[in-house]
Amino acid sequence: MAVNPLATKPVPPNSNFMRALWAWVTGVSSQDPLYSDANSQALINFCGTNGCNTIFLDIWRYLGGGNWTTANVTRMKTLIDAASKSGINVWALAGNADWGLNQSWVKKNIIKPICDYNLIVPNVTQRFQGIMLDVEYWTDPNAYPAEANCAGLCDLVKSIKELSALPVGLFAAFYLKDSTGTRASISYNGISQQDGAHLMDTADLVAVGTYRNHAADNQQDGPGQISLFQPWYDYAEIEGRNFALLAGSETTNVSPAYITYFGMTKAAMETEHAAISSAFQVASDAVFHGQCVHSYDGWKAMT
Repeated sequence: MAVNPLATKPVPPNSNFMRALWAWVTGVSSQDPLYSDANSQALINFCGTNGCNTIFLDIWRYLGGGNWTTANVTRMKTLIDAASKSGINVWALAGNADWGLNQSWVKKNIIKPICDYNLIVPNVTQRFQGIMLDVEYWTDPNAYPAEANCAGLCDLVKSIKELSALPVGLFAAFYLKDSTGTRASISYNGISQQDGAHLMDTADLVAVGTYRNHAADNQQDGPGQISLFQPWYDYAEIEGRNFALLAGSETTNVSPAYITYFGMTKAAMETEHAAISSAFQVASDAVFHGQCVHSYDGWKAMT
């Protein structure tokens, strides 16, 4: 069996520039889109059906550290080639909370393999189009203080862009940038501001985890995705940079229930996404690029 490109390129809904999908690779074959041609084909087909033109693809088990093998490279080439020919960009995804302060290891075990891969594959359609980092230092502020880890992450992003010549994206929790000053400012390169602003100043793309199952505010669980995304959009708009922001949604089974679309229908999520797009999609404005859904396994389980 081969992995066949789509006959029709995916079209993100609501006139968005992008719709991105997080695809993690686990040790369970059914949760590994690189495990077989059938699994890779299923991912490509899913993107076509759901209007996804970007995949953030977890690379650790295939290319990271000592996992690199000729067979693994072949599996990666097969999927990326079919995706590219389908109009789907594939970004290399990886991350860990300590990477802001563990840059030497990251460059050796993550960035070098990605760069080596892009150098050895013969066709441009088989290459990664970007690098996406999921470095959630904020999940443990005692172990990973914001000031040092945000600064280290920003330095790492700059270094990766120089080494790889690829755009670099970041995942960020919504509360790293607010409009009330609730999140403390930190200093980086002589500038004092919230770490979310530093991340936007440094990366080419930020996927903001606006994890709620409703676009508008409500009386049950407070702010919706629009309110959580607004401070990020406002900052990026003022900066006027060639920069992409994605509004992130969760679909896996996590708690509390109001932060995920798990248990809801795809149609219900699409209704909320349309409302978000209506709030931020401006014809003359390239800041808001669309939705980013976490993750493939959760989304494909929805009815």
